[in-house]
Amino acid sequence: MSTSKLMKAVSAGIAAMLLGGCALMPATRSEQSAAEPTPTPIPTAQIAVKPTYTVQRGDVVKTATFSGRISPEQEEALYFRTDGRIRSVYFKRNEMVKQGDVIAEYEIDALERELTAAELELERAQVTLDEALRNQELDQRAAQARLERAQITLVGVDSNPDSTRAEVAAMQKDVELAQIELDRLSAGVSPLLQNDLTRAQYAVEKLKQEITEAQIIAPFDGILLSLSLVPGQAVAGYASVASVADDSTMEISADLLSNQLELLAEGIPVTFVLSARPGQTLHGTIRRLPYPYGTGGSGQTIEEKDKSTRIVIEEPADVGGYALGDLVRVTAEVERAENVLWLPPQAIRNFNGRLFAVVQDGDVQRRVDVRIGVEAEDRVEILEGIEEGQTIVGP
Repeated sequence: MSTSKLMKAVSAGIAAMLLGGCALMPATRSEQSAAEPTPTPIPTAQIAVKPTYTVQRGDVVKTATFSGRISPEQEEALYFRTDGRIRSVYFKRNEMVKQGDVIAEYEIDALERELTAAELELERAQVTLDEALRNQELDQRAAQARLERAQITLVGVDSNPDSTRAEVAAMQKDVELAQIELDRLSAGVSPLLQNDLTRAQYAVEKLKQEITEAQIIAPFDGILLSLSLVPGQAVAGYASVASVADDSTMEISADLLSNQLELLAEGIPVTFVLSARPGQTLHGTIRRLPYPYGTGGSGQTIEEKDKSTRIVIEEPADVGGYALGDLVRVTAEVERAENVLWLPPQAIRNFNGRLFAVVQDGDVQRRVDVRIGVEAEDRVEILEGIEEGQTIVGP
């Protein structure tokens, strides 16, 4: 190998060693910073700011709100008073009926035949009694005439000097017999004839009552709101199968819970809005609460089972824009305190039944016992403990 080639090989080896040594040297601080990711800073803890409230003066109004619907003022559930099977249905739902109309009836063919026979028996008993009364009247008149004739004859015989004592005695007996007959006829006809008539009348009335109990009869003029009957259907007695209503006068009906009824009273005013038209406020008055909260039925009989609350509507239907069946939201004012101190409910704290508020006095907070009055949904009346304008710290 020539000297020049040897020098080139040595130079190349030295360069390779220098490059390899640089790769093995530790990285500088700046190089390390450039290679490592930037750490996420730890956030500073935030201190929660509690809400504050100012004691104000104003009115506190407690209300009760509930749902109802527009209903007829007069509405009645209809039912049979005995078990049976439907023979005929004469009306359909939403049809108008008149008081006394038979809406539906059971299979009562046998009862109708019995009634026809009983009416014939009643007619026979009535004819027999009437005939006996007429005959009794005629016989009585005839007996009266015979008595008078016998009396006249007795007077003539008794005044005749030629009459014997036997003849006079015989005429006296004729007068006596005539009087006895008149007295007998004056007693009237046999009471058995009257008993037959009474018994026949009772049989007719009993069958008519049985037929009535096997019929649904309209109690007043109105519209059939519901009707769930078809011929051949078996029906249990006293089960509601239809309802009729007088839709000429409407009001609000609502089925309320006992805790709602305890807040209400008959005669208090209410406002309400139609669910379909919430922007219009209408007015009414509670007319009836169910027993024992008001004058409604006690539920002891079928007729008294309506336990709904009833509200009279002030605005007529054409003004209020409501119709039968519309849903409404009713608000009743149940308690009011005027020109009193008040706070929102969340400003009052409760610890084991102790009511208190936290008053902010400058940089100092102190607990103050309070006594409250009327509690509304958005504000509570303050009777004692704090003053108007004070700042209250919420929980």
